[in-house]
Amino acid sequence: MMHAALRVWARDFSAALGDIAERAEVSRSTLHRYFPERQDLVDAVLLDSLQTIDTIARAANDGTRSPLDHLIYLLRSFVEVADSVVFLFTDPGRFANNPHWADTNDASLRALIAAAQADGSLDPDLPTEWIDGIFNAHLYVAATTAQQADVPKHVIADNAIRTFLGGVAPRPDA
Repeated sequence: MMHAALRVWARDFSAALGDIAERAEVSRSTLHRYFPERQDLVDAVLLDSLQTIDTIARAANDGTRSPLDHLIYLLRSFVEVADSVVFLFTDPGRFANNPHWADTNDASLRALIAAAQADGSLDPDLPTEWIDGIFNAHLYVAATTAQQADVPKHVIADNAIRTFLGGVAPRPDA
């Protein structure tokens, strides 16, 4: 049921519980047995999505050698969980008063970008905040494209990485 809610709400957060029950192929009474209120299901999906993102971030910390590898790992992995990305970040203000909402740590992404700039992997002449915005824009485009499911996710990730690196890589003539 949570997976169905994520799939539905990542596309339309205003969707009714009846739509989610239909997607989950359960009755509304079954859905209400597990999640008596809409907010109960929102909270469960929110916590699950935050855990998914956190798991990817931890794996990137443990499994990459360089800051650039870390960024690529994040981008590629987040495409695989596109519904969670879109659910969480299309309108993060919707969770502003939710006690379960954990705002993402832009500082850690910016530190990672700064490290990639320092080692020459990313253009040091571009502001870190600019590259952060470009990274997040590519992530959003990749995630929303992945939701359409007519293009394989690995192709979407490859395209996102190619255009991200093509836009923020150091200029050879600089």
